[in-house]
Amino acid sequence: MTSFFFSEKDNSRASFLHRLDPRVKIISFFFLIAAIVFTSSHDHYKFLVYFFMLVFMTVLSRIPFKDLARRLVLIFPLLIFLAASLIFFERNPFSENLDILWNLFVKSILCFLCLAVLILTTEFYHLVKGLEHLKVPRIITSLLSFAYRYSFLFAHEAERLRRAKESRSFGNRKKLEEVSTVTHIVPHLFFKTFERSERIYAAMLSRGYEGKIQTLSFFRLGKRDFFFIFLFHIFLVFVVIVL
Repeated sequence: MTSFFFSEKDNSRASFLHRLDPRVKIISFFFLIAAIVFTSSHDHYKFLVYFFMLVFMTVLSRIPFKDLARRLVLIFPLLIFLAASLIFFERNPFSENLDILWNLFVKSILCFLCLAVLILTTEFYHLVKGLEHLKVPRIITSLLSFAYRYSFLFAHEAERLRRAKESRSFGNRKKLEEVSTVTHIVPHLFFKTFERSERIYAAMLSRGYEGKIQTLSFFRLGKRDFFFIFLFHIFLVFVVIVL
């Protein structure tokens, strides 16, 4: 899942948005998400403007729309579950439920697009380091960093166990036997992943890890960053206040 959402190929592009300071992008998208969340569900024009803003930034960053759409699919199961819960468990009038569903659907899609564009134009560790510079608590940045790193570790261990299972399976097996095998593999997978993660963490501590993200690049605001901050936030204020 992590490798599906985070793409080094997308992060390595040399577009205008990719070259911006991560702190600038984090702050800008934070205010854009806040504007989307606090917009009334009846302000359809504002939602349309926010959508075209994100489309423009996607074009500017040269991210293929199909890659963005593939990641957008991740949010639909959650939206369907929430919509079903609202329909079957809430006894509000149909028109009121429809308004809530519209509000939930549009804002969730737009906020998810904001996060997708941010992540696809920023290397993960630069993103975490940017959060550190913005004084986000270290416990949060550490959790993000370890979750990212250990997701690949978990996937690698799962692949190793899958190959071991297939190499020891001869011929067609019954479904019941397959289920029994999987139920034995899953606890072993978590145990092996935890054991390996402990070894990795001990190795990190022995090499001087202190909870901070170390990268070879240093963040420095340039003319490009100030230009983007000014133009982006002036336009955002115009949309929020005037439209």
